[in-house]
Amino acid sequence: MAAVATHVGPKRKRIAKSKKKSWKNIDVSKVEEFLEDERLQERTGGLVADKKDEQLFFVDKEIEEPDKEPVPQKRKRSSNYLKCYANLELDPLIKPARIAHNIKKRTVSPKVLEQLGKKVKSVAKLTAKKQRIEARREKIKRIKTRNILPRAKYDLWSDSCQSTNQPEEIDYFLVVTKKKRVKVPPKYKKPTSELPAVEVPHPGASYNPAFDDYQDLLLKAEEVEKKKLKAERKLYNALEGKFPLLKDTPTEKTWLEEMSAGLHDEKAGEEDENVDTDLDKISVNPPVRREDFKTKKQKRKAREQKHELKIATKLKTKKKVENEIFRVKSIKKEIHKQETVYEKRATKKEELKEKSKYLPKRIGKHKFEEPELELKLTDELRGSLRLLSPEGHLLEDRFKSLQKRNIIEPRIRAKRKNTYKPKVLEKKTHKEITL
Repeated sequence: MAAVATHVGPKRKRIAKSKKKSWKNIDVSKVEEFLEDERLQERTGGLVADKKDEQLFFVDKEIEEPDKEPVPQKRKRSSNYLKCYANLELDPLIKPARIAHNIKKRTVSPKVLEQLGKKVKSVAKLTAKKQRIEARREKIKRIKTRNILPRAKYDLWSDSCQSTNQPEEIDYFLVVTKKKRVKVPPKYKKPTSELPAVEVPHPGASYNPAFDDYQDLLLKAEEVEKKKLKAERKLYNALEGKFPLLKDTPTEKTWLEEMSAGLHDEKAGEEDENVDTDLDKISVNPPVRREDFKTKKQKRKAREQKHELKIATKLKTKKKVENEIFRVKSIKKEIHKQETVYEKRATKKEELKEKSKYLPKRIGKHKFEEPELELKLTDELRGSLRLLSPEGHLLEDRFKSLQKRNIIEPRIRAKRKNTYKPKVLEKKTHKEITL
């Protein structure tokens, strides 16, 4: 809530002091007080402002004796105090009764008594005492030198001071004058890609290329076009290829033939009559017979067989473990085989890691797309550099280079939204009247 300003004292009057009429309204109380004070000074020995310092002040050379300590007076009892309650108060001369309880008597060994008699101190106590004294000295020293600022005994801004790596010389310079640099991680200075900023173009893209270089560039362009056609074909097979053309669309006649297939087969009808379709007679569980129940003897035999099988499996595993000693050579071979697999995997991983240094990474939602090859067809080739028409765009090339080197994320051109002008409708009831 905002504080409300309150007016203190009487309201100030707005008076024009230039008018003689308003002189009577001017407050002259302070002037009258000053004149009255001057008159009083004149009556009592003259004006204070005209007097000298010797007349106004004097030096007191008398020694003042210290006042004696005040004698504590006895506290007067209040008039409300009744003497009949004096017996209920505690008597200061009588000591309170103290009964010692729950106190165990400590038995001191004769060796300890002998040490106490000789006043022998242990090594631990002596070291502790020294440490306490040393800590006390350090604390006093720190308190005394708390407000003293450190001073440099050499030129801070000289080249020799900044170049030296001795910590005792540049301690003040690093800590006080110049802030130490933040310790950055090791990957901070590592480049995002090993690719050069400006890649050397293919020799076949020259205005007057060699035959082999030009054929190599044409082969690369052909592979790119094949990949594009393959992607288009895949998209066609997934969408348009699954749906028939207008001439191949099914009619009502073909639909009836397809839906009535197998209904007019006579053999199938005869077979269906022989099949018993009474589902009530079919039971899910097999019928229970008396012969299927096991006797006590059969149950005991089954338990014994189960126990024997358990013991046999234990013996088999034990024997297998014991026989492991005799197959040391085969185990070594298996380990060697596994190690070779791991080594191959590690080398493959290193190769991929080395290759990934020169490949663009996925750092955005869009995948990096290689720019189109700058290729001139055979009929477009010119013998002179002046007649050659430029291919590609320099700005686009730099933009793609930044994306390929993982400096900026791959982007696509934003679609422009069509903004339509809103329609203005004038209602009949709010129509503007024009003369």
